Amino acid sequence: MSLDQVDDEDKITEVTNKLQEWYKEMRIRDFEQVEKKKLLLDQEFQSIENPSLLTTYLLYQFRYHILKQELDKSNTLLEQLYVVQESLNHQLEFYYHYFLGLYYYQLKKFAESLEAYKKAEKLSKTMSLDIGEISEFYYQKALVHGRLYQVALSNNHAVKALALFNQEYNFKRSADIEVLLGINNFRILNYEEATNHLKNALKYAESFNAKFLKSIVFHNLGLVSAAMGLSIEALDYYKSGLQCLSENSSEDIVQTIYLISIEYNKLDKPDEAKKWLSQGLEQALENEVINYVYHFKILDHQVKQTFNSEYESLLKDEAIPYFQEKQSWKYVTDYCEKLADYFNHHSHYKNASYFYRLANDARKKIIN
Repeated sequence: MSLDQVDDEDKITEVTNKLQEWYKEMRIRDFEQVEKKKLLLDQEFQSIENPSLLTTYLLYQFRYHILKQELDKSNTLLEQLYVVQESLNHQLEFYYHYFLGLYYYQLKKFAESLEAYKKAEKLSKTMSLDIGEISEFYYQKALVHGRLYQVALSNNHAVKALALFNQEYNFKRSADIEVLLGINNFRILNYEEATNHLKNALKYAESFNAKFLKSIVFHNLGLVSAAMGLSIEALDYYKSGLQCLSENSSEDIVQTIYLISIEYNKLDKPDEAKKWLSQGLEQALENEVINYVYHFKILDHQVKQTFNSEYESLLKDEAIPYFQEKQSWKYVTDYCEKLADYFNHHSHYKNASYFYRLANDARKKIIN
């Protein structure tokens, strides 16, 4: 757009509408249309100089690379957005904080993600958002509350999102909500309700032939069965989920292998547990899934019953500090309790008391 066209309102409206259409395709995850519209917009913006349009385009590019999980590119765009942040209008500031929440979520910085969503929500109260945007925002906020083990808050947002998704007949997103509600009910030990939500999600997944969604549902049905002491049933679910995963889903594969190892250990089948554990640790190291490197190493000591100074050092000097840094309070709680039990068994009561207290402090952070 040449300088004499900068104030051409019709042209500005036309390009703005195209940007909004692109964003909508990203929101509903129509990947084919997202890519088509991006190619057209990339060409169009080679000649556009309007500052407001350029800033909007920059924001939506940020959203695009988050959707594609291209975190390096997202980070580069974030640096550019940081420079113009203070000059954003009310609507663009909402998108900035909302997309920043999505960005932090992908980095597993859940506390930072929630803070960004809170800022976006405050801005949204004076805006007119359509049902699709509101339902998606509720869903994302429900997700981050769930990750922080704030189940009541997560359920509250999830139920609102489910009603709106159903109202729009957006059943793919309804399936995602059913999964989240299944996970949340599992966390509060409501296994029957968890199973109902997950089986609802499985019906959706089978109707769409959505393999990745099926893998998620099987994974969580496995967790529910395992919690109920049904190890054979849990193994069937986990292995079904594993078959639905692509080779690119390295972290999901590693996580499922870890859970299979646990169930074989529960069934007192150490050889099977060691076989899966060895395979999982190798993949975790190869794909740099660091959190599961620690999970596997700790489980290895449990399977082999080697509760020694190496086990103590692994927990005290490596795993617990790592999960504290990541604010993964559930694992801080779990591993502090394991270490406290270890010290208690060896009559080191002062150390045991310290790590029981640390576990309790971490548990409070989950609740709050």
